[in-house]
Amino acid sequence: MAAMTRGQFVQLLTVGLHKIFNQFTDTVMRNPDYDVIFNQEDSINAFEDEIEMAGAGPMVEKPEGSPVFYDQLIQGGTKRYVMFTYALGLRASYELVNDDKYGFIKKGPQAIMRSAQFTKASTIWSVINNGFSSTLSVDGVSLFNNQHPLLGGAAATNVGPGLTNVISASGTYPNRPATDADLSVTSLQLMINQFNRLVDGQGIPIMYKPSVILIPPELEMIATEILGSPTKPYTSDNEINWLAGRELKWFSTPYLTSQSAWFALTDKMGHQLKYFDREKFFDDYDDDFDTRAVKQVCIGRWGQGVTSWLGTWGSNGP
Repeated sequence: MAAMTRGQFVQLLTVGLHKIFNQFTDTVMRNPDYDVIFNQEDSINAFEDEIEMAGAGPMVEKPEGSPVFYDQLIQGGTKRYVMFTYALGLRASYELVNDDKYGFIKKGPQAIMRSAQFTKASTIWSVINNGFSSTLSVDGVSLFNNQHPLLGGAAATNVGPGLTNVISASGTYPNRPATDADLSVTSLQLMINQFNRLVDGQGIPIMYKPSVILIPPELEMIATEILGSPTKPYTSDNEINWLAGRELKWFSTPYLTSQSAWFALTDKMGHQLKYFDREKFFDDYDDDFDTRAVKQVCIGRWGQGVTSWLGTWGSNGP
C-alpha cells in the first residue's frame, strides 16, 4: 500500500492547532476479557494436536468358572490448533514524518497495537461466537450441540443413569437445549439438569459444575434479576430463589456478537476453551532505503479453539 503523504494531513504541517483529539490514545479500549474465560498456553510449533480418550465401561458379572470379560479403552478424534500469523503496518513518507509539527505520525505504533489487541480478542472470542456453527470440538460437531456423540456409542447412554429424558438421540449427549431458549429461570434449570446428568464416553457419571453464566451486555439486567434475588424472580409468592445458593455468577462481555445467546461454563480448570501463544506481539520500524519512507509494523502469532465440549453449554437465544 502507498505511504501516507503530506497531502492527507495538511493541518499537521502548520502551527496553531489547539488540540488533536486522538481516538487511539484519548479513548480507552474495552478490556479484551478473553483471559477471564479462556485458558492460555504457549507453543513453539506450527500447530498443536490434542486427542480424546475414553476409559473402560462398567464391570460385568462373572459367573463361577467363566473367564473375565476384557474391555477396551477408546481413542477418539484429533483436534489441531493451527498457529496463524497476524500483522499490520503503517507507512508514512519521509517528508510527512519530517514536517509533522505535532509528532502525531510517530504515534503510529500505538494505533497498530490497539488494532492488534482487538484482532486477538475477536479471533479468540470467535470460538464461542461461532460455537453453534463452525467451531468444532474433537468429536467433529459444533461446540454447542444437542447431540454430541459419545465414544462408547449407544452402550454409553444405556449405561448412564437417568438419561432417558435428557438425551435426544441414543449414543449422544447435549450441551444445548433441543429448542434454543432465552435466559430464564426455566432455561437455567434445564442447563443445570444437563450438567448434573453428564456422563463420560462410557456412560459413567462425571462431575462438572457450572460456575459462570456468560452473557452479552443486553442480558445484564435479566441475569442480575434472576441470580441476584434472594426470592424467586417475577413472582409475588415470596418463594426461595433456589438459584441463589448455587454459586453461579454472571460475566458480561461486548465481544459476544449475539444479543440473545448465552452460555454456561465451569471454571477455567474444568473446560477446554483455550488459545496458544506462539509469538507474542512485537513491533518494529525501519526506513525504506529508496524513498526514506518510515514503516511501522506489529506481528503476532496465536491459535485458538476448543478440544472437548465437556464443561461448556450454550443456548442461541430465542
